[in-house]
Amino acid sequence: MTDFCLFKYATRDLLRSRRLLATIGLVIAPAAIVMLLKFGRHGIDPVSIYHVFTPALVFGFILVILSVVFGTGAISQEVEQKTIVYLLTRPVPRWRVLLPRFLAAVLVTSVTSCLAALLLAVVLLGPRHLADAPILRDLLILPVGAAAYGAVFLLLATLIHRPLLWGLLYAFGIESWAPYFPGIQKVSLMAYLRVLAPHTALESDSVDLRDMISSLTPAAISTSTAWWVLGLVTALSLAAALLAFSKREYVPREDAE
Repeated sequence: MTDFCLFKYATRDLLRSRRLLATIGLVIAPAAIVMLLKFGRHGIDPVSIYHVFTPALVFGFILVILSVVFGTGAISQEVEQKTIVYLLTRPVPRWRVLLPRFLAAVLVTSVTSCLAALLLAVVLLGPRHLADAPILRDLLILPVGAAAYGAVFLLLATLIHRPLLWGLLYAFGIESWAPYFPGIQKVSLMAYLRVLAPHTALESDSVDLRDMISSLTPAAISTSTAWWVLGLVTALSLAAALLAFSKREYVPREDAE
C-alpha cells in the first residue's frame, strides 16, 4: 500500500459522517456567534470583533481541540477499537503507517481552522473588505499551529495511556493561562503562535487580570524565536513519536467498550 493510499484512508477516516458534521459545526460556530453579536449590538467595529473572536475561538478552541482529538486519536482510537493489530501487520515500516495519519490530522485541523477564520472574516467584513483584517496572516499561522500541536499530542499518544485526557488537561489547563504569565509563557505553544499572529483586544475602561499580569513583564519572545521554537517542537516531537511507535508494543485495550 502506497503512502498516498494510507494518507487518503486516514483522511477519509477523520471525515466520517459524525466527525464531518462536528467539523462543519466548528467551522460555522464562530461566525454564527458573531452574527448574533453583530446584529444585536451596533456600533462595534467589525475588525475589533475579529481581533477578539479569532484568538479566542479559532486559535484558542477550534485549533486546539481538533489537534488534541486527532493527534491523540491517531493511535488511541486504534487501540480502543482493537484494530491496532491489523494496522501494525501491514507490510510497511511502522513510521510510514503513522506519518500519513499525522499528516491527515494536520490537514483536517488546518482546513477546519482556516475555514472558520475565513467565514468569520466574511461575515464581519464582507468579501470586499477582507484586507481590513489580518486574515491572510492567520491563514498562514493556523497550519503552523496545527502541525506543532498535532506533533506534541501524537507524541503523547505514543507514550502514555489515555492521552486524550492528559491532552485536554494540557490544552485547556496550561494553554489557557500560561500565555498571559510572562514568567512561564515560554512553556505554551499558544504564546509563540500569538507572537506570529498578534491580535489587538477591544479597548475597555475595565482592566482584565490577565492584562495586568502581562503588563508587569514585557513579552520576551521575538518573531524569530517563535518560528524556531515552533519548528523545533514540531520536528522533534514528530521524530520522537515515529521512533516510539516503531519500537513500542501496542495491544488492544480490553476495558474499551
